[in-house]
Amino acid sequence: MEIFPGIGTDLIRFGMTEPEIFRLLGKADKTYVTDENCKRLQFNRLRMELSFEPENNDRLGWIEVHNPDVLWGGRSLIGLSKNEVLKFVSDLLKLEPEIEDYGSFLSISYYEKWVELQFQFDRLENINFGVLYDNNEVPQWPSL
Repeated sequence: MEIFPGIGTDLIRFGMTEPEIFRLLGKADKTYVTDENCKRLQFNRLRMELSFEPENNDRLGWIEVHNPDVLWGGRSLIGLSKNEVLKFVSDLLKLEPEIEDYGSFLSISYYEKWVELQFQFDRLENINFGVLYDNNEVPQWPSL
């Protein structure tokens, strides 16, 4: 599977509905609702979590990837060192990141592309990315 920021993956597109995801991936292994009332679906075999947002008509708006087999820019990044990942992603996105240190982990964000990278013990643990928004805060859903 390959990540495409602002779009989704080669299988999953931002803007899809829960029933569309279930038809594509089958039943989720775990479902829960966040404090922001986003419905989250976990798929263990994919090591991926999908978030459906009520303010966007319960469409898929955020993907969290923990799977080391997932590619981005043709490379597997999960498990690589922070310096190696930041060089690659910054070059790929042509942006400088913002770094937040939470003590036990680092969150490194490329806000213009709605991408967040989380590092623990100097290794990339997960890649989080979401649908892009226009200047009026309207989601820019990719074509399905």
